[in-house]
Amino acid sequence: MGKVTVAGVLVCAAAVSAAAVLVVRHRMRNSGKWAKTMEILREFEDKCGTPVAKLRQVANAMTVEMDAGLASDGGSKLKMLISYVDNLPTGLGLNW
Repeated sequence: MGKVTVAGVLVCAAAVSAAAVLVVRHRMRNSGKWAKTMEILREFEDKCGTPVAKLRQVANAMTVEMDAGLASDGGSKLKMLISYVDNLPTGLGLNW
């Protein structure tokens, strides 16, 4: 198949998928299930959300452990190897 044919098939598939989403969403809203769905999603979001303060606490603890691991051998349960970056990626492929 040519590039134009493949592109046409992809565009048609995307259009059919979008139309299917719109039809399903319309049917859910009209059947009264939309509100129940949104309620379940909100409850799931509330139960699974991690407070920002907790995320910062975890990040700070990881930083302390990494610093301790680099400072001395056996200084942390988190094993660290001192390594150096001698070349930055250029985006042109492998730089051997």
